[in-house]
Amino acid sequence: MRLGSLPAVALATAAALTRPALAAPDPFAWTPARSAAVARGRETAARFGVGSLTEIEVEVDDLYDAANRHAVEVAEQRLAAVPGVRAVFGPSALLDITVDAAGKPSARRVLGRGRGAIIDLGRIARGPSAPRTPAGAAAQEERENEEARQRIVRRADALGWFLTENGRRVRLLVDVADWQKSEPALAAAVQDSGLAIVPSAGGLEARPLWPDPRRHRARLLPPAFAAAWVFFVLLAARRARFPLGRRRGSRALAVAAAAAAPFALVPVAGVRWMGAAAALAAGAVALFGTRARDAADAAAGRPRWLGLVLALAAGLVLETAALAPRVRVETRQWSAAPMFFISLRGDLDEPVVLRELRRMADDLRAQPGVANAWSVADLFLGITFEGKEASGIPDDPEELRRILVQARTDPAVRLELSADHREALIGVRFDDDPTVDHAAIVAHAERYADRELRHALARVELTAPGTDPSARLVGEGILAGDLAQRVMRICARSGRPLSAAESTSVQRTARAVALIPAADPSRLDGEIGDAVRDFAAHHPFPLAAGQVERLVLGARALATGASTDDVRTIVEAVYGPRMPPEVVAATASSLARLLAAVRRRHTARLDFREMLYGANLPTEGVLADEVRSATLEGLGPLVGMPVAADSPGAFRLDAEPIGGVVNDRALSLVWNPALRAGLVMAAATIAILLMLSAGARGLLALPLALAPMAAATIPAAVLREPVGLPMLAFLAGAFAGGAFLAMVAVPAPREWGR
Repeated sequence: MRLGSLPAVALATAAALTRPALAAPDPFAWTPARSAAVARGRETAARFGVGSLTEIEVEVDDLYDAANRHAVEVAEQRLAAVPGVRAVFGPSALLDITVDAAGKPSARRVLGRGRGAIIDLGRIARGPSAPRTPAGAAAQEERENEEARQRIVRRADALGWFLTENGRRVRLLVDVADWQKSEPALAAAVQDSGLAIVPSAGGLEARPLWPDPRRHRARLLPPAFAAAWVFFVLLAARRARFPLGRRRGSRALAVAAAAAAPFALVPVAGVRWMGAAAALAAGAVALFGTRARDAADAAAGRPRWLGLVLALAAGLVLETAALAPRVRVETRQWSAAPMFFISLRGDLDEPVVLRELRRMADDLRAQPGVANAWSVADLFLGITFEGKEASGIPDDPEELRRILVQARTDPAVRLELSADHREALIGVRFDDDPTVDHAAIVAHAERYADRELRHALARVELTAPGTDPSARLVGEGILAGDLAQRVMRICARSGRPLSAAESTSVQRTARAVALIPAADPSRLDGEIGDAVRDFAAHHPFPLAAGQVERLVLGARALATGASTDDVRTIVEAVYGPRMPPEVVAATASSLARLLAAVRRRHTARLDFREMLYGANLPTEGVLADEVRSATLEGLGPLVGMPVAADSPGAFRLDAEPIGGVVNDRALSLVWNPALRAGLVMAAATIAILLMLSAGARGLLALPLALAPMAAATIPAAVLREPVGLPMLAFLAGAFAGGAFLAMVAVPAPREWGR
């Protein structure tokens, strides 16, 4: 066999060994099976179906234009019709939910026709009207486009999954069996959908949410480097007419052990196969690269400089051994993943759990390098609650559950919330900046899950008669702290960071909101009077004018948070014995709820104004709506009190980061000890082979086997830079080349020319 053909043959064989069955992508193919994070990720990815999703991103001129809104739906339908596509998630099915005064939700498409369409249907029912002029139709269409945009920008989860706020980029998530086979048809489906796509020089821009590391071309680097190192050492030895000797089997075994050393002990099948391929490639070059006449053609005598080289190699190895603890492995097999996830398990039908989920998402949004973070809690800012002061997560678990059930067909909710409402995903998208340290962001998420997340919460109603006063004070303090923190994060995320004076105002207002209900007495009395008069006018038992005023005066005299029994006393005094007891009880209950709603609405308006004006914030727009929502929750009366995990009735939360970056970290954690153990075992194997080849003096050549790898390791050790798969492949090749050189440097005595 010709020497020049050896690397090609070795690499072809190694590539055949390392080629897995790529028909079914598996993002967990190179992960340690015993890792808890990997097991959680595999289970959650299967539950939500995110492990096999590929993100297609296109740039359009304006998604909110009516034609493009329709074209998005067409694109999703065409993608779903491509053979091999199992599921498609896109923005066309996003829901706009409205909850009426009775708590009943209804939904329609966010990107559908605007609210003006409903008005037109009413006109049709009433009879024909004058046709709209072209200018009027254009104005109506522009208004509908803006309404669609406003509905979208209030859904941070929709923006995270599918869109950008300015409507210039659209993301479609596709679950396809074989991406490479289906890619041309998928690209044609998007192009033919009618979307006004901005021309691009490249093809379809697509990224797996959870890449399959087996498809990474870096897997061929270990056999390539191993074969190249041994080949060039062999070539240099032959050019220098260095005595190669006849022990080809020993040399092949030595270089194979060295090439496989960084991979052989990693408890991941794919990594071990990669090490086997490197060993095969290096061993093939060492075994078949020696000709029978190499010993005869070699220069006679022991090279004079060999002793000096061995001494220098020993010094280099000792220096590297001292720096070895500074070297660490950090793989980058999932570096192309655009995001990672947080799996949070708990009772998501409970408002305090959902608010804690949102608190974690808010923290992640504020981290440098994070483009966006979202969860199912972001659904509620986009919901319209009739009769309520602002949108937000409702206090009633039953109302919350009805909304989540209604939203089940929303594609964002399907990707964020499990069907049993016992697990939710927080999506975290990285900035498109190559300098962003993805591992550092995941490490922050892990620290938050360990230290900041409230792992057990008790639901506390601050206005309930049985609530302990000390618990009430603690709960109000929690509400005040969470409110101030959330408002400052909302402002920072919206590009409106607060000054020191504005932050102080926010904190002061937050304490007042939670602890001291605001009121304008004269205005509040007027609102209570109007509400009570309307209540009496619609009551089945009529009252005289004087009795109505007595009812008004009694209602005004009630303290904030008055119980139903207090209200019943007033009702009995005004209506007298003419009403049955059950009607009295129902009347008192209804009036108590009415008075609580009036007082809350009055207080909320004052607190909204104080919070917005004190921080110099706008009073209209998404920022103002988010601040109002946060302020409304700060009013209470519901708070999630942190308690011990074993407290009876506590709602337990468990959060765990998952995704490609987490898989990388799990692989790195098992690779570090495996690397050191593999190098030690390979060095021991080479030492034994040296002794078998040249006796005890063969051990003198062991530093020569380690020297090339040691020289390659020193920069990473000095700079404390982590090494990844490309560097590990280079080190394996250097070790294999050094092993080959050591084996030919000290052959058996009879093979030396005399």
